[in-house]
Amino acid sequence: MVVCAHRQADTGRRRWTVVGVSTAVNALAWATRSTFALFFVAMLEEFAWGRGPTALGYSLSWLGFVGFAPVAGWLSDRWNTRRVVMGGGVILGLALALTGQMASLTQYYLCFGMLGAAGIAAMLIPSTTIVTRWFVRSRGTAMGVLSAGGPGSAVVFYPLVAWLIALLGWRTALVAFGSIVAAATVLLALLYREPPTDAEGEAPRAQAASADAKPAAPRASDEAWTLRRALRSLPLWAAFAMTALGVIGFQIMATHQVAHAVDRGFPRSTVVWLFSLGAGCMMAGNLAGGWLSDRLGRGWVFVLGTVVAILGIACLAVTRGPEDFLLLVLYTVSGFGFGMRIAQLAAIPADVFAGPHLGAILGVVQAGGGLGGAIGPFLGGWLFDVTGSYRLAFLAAAVAVAGSAVAAWLAARPATAGRARGVRRANPVLP
Repeated sequence: MVVCAHRQADTGRRRWTVVGVSTAVNALAWATRSTFALFFVAMLEEFAWGRGPTALGYSLSWLGFVGFAPVAGWLSDRWNTRRVVMGGGVILGLALALTGQMASLTQYYLCFGMLGAAGIAAMLIPSTTIVTRWFVRSRGTAMGVLSAGGPGSAVVFYPLVAWLIALLGWRTALVAFGSIVAAATVLLALLYREPPTDAEGEAPRAQAASADAKPAAPRASDEAWTLRRALRSLPLWAAFAMTALGVIGFQIMATHQVAHAVDRGFPRSTVVWLFSLGAGCMMAGNLAGGWLSDRLGRGWVFVLGTVVAILGIACLAVTRGPEDFLLLVLYTVSGFGFGMRIAQLAAIPADVFAGPHLGAILGVVQAGGGLGGAIGPFLGGWLFDVTGSYRLAFLAAAVAVAGSAVAAWLAARPATAGRARGVRRANPVLP
């Protein structure tokens, strides 16, 4: 009994250490994107490329993620997480350092866009997959903590990068920032431990528990999900659509919210601190959404977060000027709803496709986020250029967010992979 208790305590420490390490790794990877606006302004001042061509490098970092994410997942299934994450950190650090030395658009696109996307994928996908394998009953809570690394990266690294640019100039700042990312990622990855045969009292590679935390029945080896079988299933493409549409809606808002508020006459200083508060609200939503999804079900929490997010988008869309400051505050607070949704983007497919090939499958699902990240910012800007306002762009964001909720509802109903072409339903997460 005593030995068993010590073993369970040791397992608990290890798995939460993995969550902490993965959250930090996620923050380092996301910091490249959350601080891009600072380097974007500096590059515009030095080069005469124009905003469109310069912003394309950022879009390419998302588009490249579509191809690199499945590869990173496949590698994490065959190698261990530590090796892939270390490699990703070194690649991303090198990409940032080389971007600081570039002198042409082609170099910029290759270094920041393509090489940067490879590094980000090799950090994000394995670090997410290992958390889903360590946790079953508390998977939502763990993913809520992990997903807080995204908005947390802006809180930590935005002032750090701004200070580096002011002190060293943007080129040397990119080299320094890349060195920090590479060194920190390598050191953090040393703390990774792969899950044992049995974690949390259940095999972490077995099918996930349902929303009421009852363990799923063991599956025969011939029923295990493979990437090929998953690619022929509705849940995988529903999860892909959930991620792609969700990121399209979020990126339209995140990219254009400042411009819209400034256009409506709000002081830049007010907008900056207010939207910083929004990042904090999103972090709180990450944590609350993950915890609630373990108790109420992933789909229900995703829908609840969607309602809050859409109400927030409506508030920003009807904001006319400084006299509507309360509406701007309500939009900022609605970041809580976006955060509730983010925690489910990996938990839902992990519930359905848990198994030895989860990394590759999760890579395909997360590739939808890369596609959405490439489309969202451009779509919002294009609709503004065509119509002269953000009203239609914000409507498109709301539609995309609603569509992602429908896709999440479909994806959150697990199915087992069988030998036949059909898919058998088992242990639905939603009632």
